Amino acid sequence: MSRVFSVGISPCPNDTFVWGGLALGRIRVPFQLEFYYEDIQALNRAAWAGRFDVVKLSFFQYALLPRRKYRLLSVGSALGYGVGPLLVAKSPLPPHELRWAPIGIPGFGTTAYSLFRFYAPEAENVIEMRYDQLMPAVVRGDLRAAVIIHESRFTYAQHGLICLEDLGAYWTAQTGYPIPLGGVAVKRNVPRRPFERALRRSLRLAWQGRWPELSSFVAAHAQELHPEVQ
Repeated sequence: MSRVFSVGISPCPNDTFVWGGLALGRIRVPFQLEFYYEDIQALNRAAWAGRFDVVKLSFFQYALLPRRKYRLLSVGSALGYGVGPLLVAKSPLPPHELRWAPIGIPGFGTTAYSLFRFYAPEAENVIEMRYDQLMPAVVRGDLRAAVIIHESRFTYAQHGLICLEDLGAYWTAQTGYPIPLGGVAVKRNVPRRPFERALRRSLRLAWQGRWPELSSFVAAHAQELHPEVQ
């Protein structure tokens, strides 16, 4: 009987698109995979606990993890320009209010939070929430602003929100570097190369449109169903 590996990824379209071929059983591998879909902060915590054999996590957290726990794969990471977290609100927020205004974030261990701290180190009233609960909290008035990630960055205007700052663009403007969002890591006792080969093949065939059911799979897991997201 082949070995079973647990895989923890987020339900955002980036991850489900990359992993779709494996999750749908369209890529042959010499092992079995059990998939778990959780928000990025839960995945970061899972990495510290060693819960999954393979896990998507924030680069910020990977940098803090003891090296004996996981090794980073050379495929499946999210880096780039113009694709980072956004700071959104219902109305303009004067800079001097950033210190005390309740600001929602998708997790203290996320790269999004690190980018927000880079932008507003003086902010003191920071509140952690699951990423798909942030925009509704701003709309209700529970939060003055929020740092949004994943598919929410494409749909915030539909909720009547405005972008106060593109935190990824701010990072790049200040440092000249791409935005280090997240990567895929495997436990030290898990063979890395087979996963890299399988994930690379899954991504390549996904881009080629080999599987008609992939778009439905991505949509089924997405928290926001706007066409731009999918």
